[in-house]
Amino acid sequence: MNKLFCAVAMVVAASSVSAQPLSRMMANSGLSPEDFDVMGNYAATLYERGSPQAGSSAKWVNSDTGASGTVTLEAIADNCVVLLHETQSAKANAQPLEIRTRRCKNADGVWILTP
Repeated sequence: MNKLFCAVAMVVAASSVSAQPLSRMMANSGLSPEDFDVMGNYAATLYERGSPQAGSSAKWVNSDTGASGTVTLEAIADNCVVLLHETQSAKANAQPLEIRTRRCKNADGVWILTP
């Protein structure tokens, strides 16, 4: 459930920038909840281990759906990172999607999606 919440939160963050309704953005992306899980797991490799480096990136592919993308750690400030997710669904007529997210490490050492 937490992963699905994060997936919806990422799409909501992107929808505010593009001014599309959430339902349309999700439908146009062609991404599944599992695609968002894969995308989030690759993103976590950029900031959870070692010393995060701005400009580092990771490519991902969900072999079950054919969706793919790149996540780039754009910025680091205080205990927060800004990530750019560039995704592409394998579904016909799916729109490429760019999503920016921000995650901050709380006092317990847990990275949380933040506005």
